[in-house]
Amino acid sequence: MAEPEPYRPPRHVPEADPTATPDGAAAYFSRPGHPSDAWVRYDASGDLDGWIRYNRDDPSTISRYREVFNDPSWRRGVDAMGLREAPPPGASGSPRPSLSDLIPASRDDVHDRGDEITQAFRQELQHRDYAGFGVVLDMAEPDYSEEDGGEVTLDAKVVKNGRKAGQTTRIFRRGLDGSLWVSHNYLKMEDEFQGQGFAKAWNGHLEAWYRESGLERIEISPGLTAGGYVWAMDGYVWFDSYEAGPFMLPDDSSEHSKKPIPRLMGEIASLEALLAVNRDGTAPAGYGLTDEEMVQEQAELEAALAVLERLRLPFDHPDYPTPREIALIGWRPGRDRKNDPWLGHRVMAGSTWRGVKWLT
Repeated sequence: MAEPEPYRPPRHVPEADPTATPDGAAAYFSRPGHPSDAWVRYDASGDLDGWIRYNRDDPSTISRYREVFNDPSWRRGVDAMGLREAPPPGASGSPRPSLSDLIPASRDDVHDRGDEITQAFRQELQHRDYAGFGVVLDMAEPDYSEEDGGEVTLDAKVVKNGRKAGQTTRIFRRGLDGSLWVSHNYLKMEDEFQGQGFAKAWNGHLEAWYRESGLERIEISPGLTAGGYVWAMDGYVWFDSYEAGPFMLPDDSSEHSKKPIPRLMGEIASLEALLAVNRDGTAPAGYGLTDEEMVQEQAELEAALAVLERLRLPFDHPDYPTPREIALIGWRPGRDRKNDPWLGHRVMAGSTWRGVKWLT
């Protein structure tokens, strides 16, 4: 009995001739002075199709690969040739579309340009390299309501070497007054892919697009394990006085226990108790501190108390503490946030607060 043929997914053939000069490619890769190049185009289904050409003067050297960012062999081939993204030969390098043109301003926009909007997001985001990762869009869905205005919800898988490495969600918004902003709703990397630079590369690319497009702000509401700390270190500030104010929530509310300032007050109380039992010799086993550790913990406590005192200033006072200042309480060179977290990291990691980065 003959062995069954292995399953091969159906292939969509792009309208463009793959042997032609790759003008209009979604992404084109080359290296100055080198005969090889590579490029990708979108096929009729909206997926990426890619080619590597080992000698641009010899059509017989073209190799075709499907699902570019999910195909590690294509990636390895591009990387092995040292290719980097560049304008296609003879192309003028047309600018990317403005988000102000992609976020719907009416229901008619959604109806008449829905597919065009979705495709524009795919072309701008899906073919790029983000510190060795790619993104594959699950959805870039425009919507409009009379109550809230226009929005585009973008969900994407983060991929590396043909494997899913994470998931991310961004919501692009247009207010009824015409203001434009974006909500960074979600980014979660699988454990083995954390700390490899995707978030910095992805957010950096997006933020440049936001600024070019005239977006007013980025909003965040961190709630994952590291989110509150990461966004604080990235320069996000309190959205308003409610988010920053330490004293407005009842102590027994679940919301209270997750806010940064009550968490700071809790850390201060715990540290005061630890120092007290070490001074009077009643520290239980495992909680004893050396003289050097006592000095360090006392300095950390004093820094935290100084920040807490400044939190009593008016919210618009220039000395009102920022999330980043809180995150850095107790930090010193050499401390490892995973194995030796400092007070500020313990406060901000896992905290929930609404933050904003102003772009204009």
